Amino acid sequence: MASPLTATTEHTDLNVASAAANFEATAVGGRVFPCVVFKQGSRTMVSTSFPYSFIARNVVTNSALKGESPRESQNRPLMPEHAKSIKEYVVANASDYILPPVTLAVTEHPSLHVVGAPGAAIRMGFMVVDDTVPFTVTDGQHRIAGLVGYPSGRSTAPGALDAVPGLSKDGMAVLIVIETDRIRIQQDFADAAQTKQIPPSLLAVYNTREPVNRVLSQITTKARLFKGRIDESSKTLPKASQHVFLLNQVRGFVKEMLFGDYAMSEDSLTKQTAQRLATGDKQEEFINDTLTMLEVLTEHMEPWSTIARIQPGTGVANQIPDFRATYINMTATGLNIIGRMGYEIGKEPSAELRRDRYAALATKIDWRRDAPLWKGTIISAENKIATQRGPVNAAAARVREALGF
Repeated sequence: MASPLTATTEHTDLNVASAAANFEATAVGGRVFPCVVFKQGSRTMVSTSFPYSFIARNVVTNSALKGESPRESQNRPLMPEHAKSIKEYVVANASDYILPPVTLAVTEHPSLHVVGAPGAAIRMGFMVVDDTVPFTVTDGQHRIAGLVGYPSGRSTAPGALDAVPGLSKDGMAVLIVIETDRIRIQQDFADAAQTKQIPPSLLAVYNTREPVNRVLSQITTKARLFKGRIDESSKTLPKASQHVFLLNQVRGFVKEMLFGDYAMSEDSLTKQTAQRLATGDKQEEFINDTLTMLEVLTEHMEPWSTIARIQPGTGVANQIPDFRATYINMTATGLNIIGRMGYEIGKEPSAELRRDRYAALATKIDWRRDAPLWKGTIISAENKIATQRGPVNAAAARVREALGF
């Protein structure tokens, strides 16, 4: 039985529902999509997936223009650079990518053939859609633009569908909200945007497409000092923590080892590591060189050598917070200086001389916080450790001079 208000027909059997949906689609020249129908509040929602070829034809955006009021449009102004980055990601990883679902709105209630009681929270079924029905984007316009194309100057830049043969056969999950009120659709966009950005430490764990994160993973799991002693999820290290560093602090050390700049921008890092760590062999070489340096330092430098002999998670490991308060090389700034020296030493072609210089870095530098070497550079008059580029560069220059480089 169909209701004119809901355009939903209930069936007692999934096969009967499928047959009815296909019969209707044949009669009206429409398409059938398997779906799940459910309620959120008082509104009907439909969850399904659309092939990219259908999205390119039937999903439209209504982006606000810069300088004009966004209230008259469903979508915020489109950012071409954001759409371009999505396109480049899909093109570069066409056989191994993921695009999250998008939220769409439709002003006409699609014909739904469902199985289950009318009051059921979730019902399986089939949606019949006329190919002339437009779906508008509530959330995800940049994903759509990255696929089908986006503004570029006075023209339109091609999307990933134009660049990758056969990509149009792929599909994307969609959540369809049956809604006619533009203001409510705009509110849906604001509601859907209630997300929290991934902390840099977690991004460093999960985003191993970035070569710097891939080598970082190997270094943190293989280095004797780091194994089991890196906090991979926190933004800041609690004072009483038995961990030696945050993962993002070790990432800064890796950036120093690679390019001599822990604070370089992510865009610059991505471009430069694409060349510096372009192949598996180059990545393996960098990992081995870094592990060699860390092993020499761990063997000869206090308090690293003491910490390496302590079993993680034991009561003895409670010494680590005390070491952190006493030694520069137990701070992010000290780790960056060590990385800077590693970058300089790495220019030496002789492996034997590199090891000698790592040993000198471990034994000839006084890494205690109250050592005169650090006064006036990274240690302020208030006895606080500076993290800015200038003080770090000045301290690194003093270390280089003390080692006779």
